[in-house]
Amino acid sequence: MPIPTRPSTALPTRTLLRDTVREQLKQAIMEGTFEPGETLHDKELQDWLGVSRTPVRDALNELTRMGLVEMEPNRFTRVANPTDEETTTAMQTLGVIYSGVVRIAVPRLSERTAKRIADQLDLLLDAVARRDPLDMRKYGFPTFGLFEKETGNPLLVKLCRESVDGLAYKVRSQRIIELFPPEVTIEQVRDLAEATRARDAASAEAATAALFQLPAL
Repeated sequence: MPIPTRPSTALPTRTLLRDTVREQLKQAIMEGTFEPGETLHDKELQDWLGVSRTPVRDALNELTRMGLVEMEPNRFTRVANPTDEETTTAMQTLGVIYSGVVRIAVPRLSERTAKRIADQLDLLLDAVARRDPLDMRKYGFPTFGLFEKETGNPLLVKLCRESVDGLAYKVRSQRIIELFPPEVTIEQVRDLAEATRARDAASAEAATAALFQLPAL
């Protein structure tokens, strides 16, 4: 029979069970339901999620590759517990990624979108000033996700989607409060908000690099 060059209607997207399980486990880890260093037992996860062992193991293997889970065969499976050094290196890696994201996105922002993102940064600034880890998490990486959406670069978006969660987990808000002076972070976030409102890509890139602890040029 003749094969059409394209389907007349889009095929429905099928979500695999392991992907659903992975997302549920990832959310539980990122939100702190499972704490750093906590042991993960297959049977308890199966009962909680209402699935068999296979999708749980597949999901845990993927989360291990992402850096959210640590696994030693026949010994343990546990939530990763990043060290201070890992927090700093993860910050710098995110700085390399997000500096590029901001550099590409800011010149493309409409005045309205620039204001919306800058307003979100103001909320992050307030959270840092109050040393509130929950609000820092609420307004931190999701705000950089707004920049990401404005890049118009599908390869960069794909890189962020595949890389950021594992890195962001290592940059937990409470650890940031302990490691870096809040007054310096406040100044860096303020600089980024002002540069975003002005749609000044170079200044926004520099502020992002400083915020994520990249060495000054």
